[in-house]
Amino acid sequence: MARKTAVIIDDEPDLTHFLSSILEDNDFDVRCANDGTAGEKLIREDPPSLILLDLMMPGVTGVQLFAKLRGDEATKHIPLIMVTGIKETLNIDWATIVDNLRARKPDGFVEKPIDPDRLMKVVNGVLAGTAKNGKILHG
Repeated sequence: MARKTAVIIDDEPDLTHFLSSILEDNDFDVRCANDGTAGEKLIREDPPSLILLDLMMPGVTGVQLFAKLRGDEATKHIPLIMVTGIKETLNIDWATIVDNLRARKPDGFVEKPIDPDRLMKVVNGVLAGTAKNGKILHG
């Protein structure tokens, strides 16, 4: 069986390292990027089994990259989990932002600070297909 692969995109290097460690401990091969442009390049070079994407980043934001990935036939079906602290940072509901894009919703959502068990519950649920029919898994 092929190993699961993930691309983590977050502008906080400490967080990408932390998330990478969690996924690697759960048999994932992981590639990381600290900005949206580099993350998109990793995804297009070798599409992963899963994408973890921060919403709030400088330059190409997670929201912009999310819309671009969901609008592209080559990437729109890759399971994607939003990893963010946007609700606490801006007091804005992330679902409102995503709904305004009129794109297929993310498959999962995990709020910072990240709890490893909660993250893996969402990751495993997303990869098992539990997030079908518009249901978003929260962690």
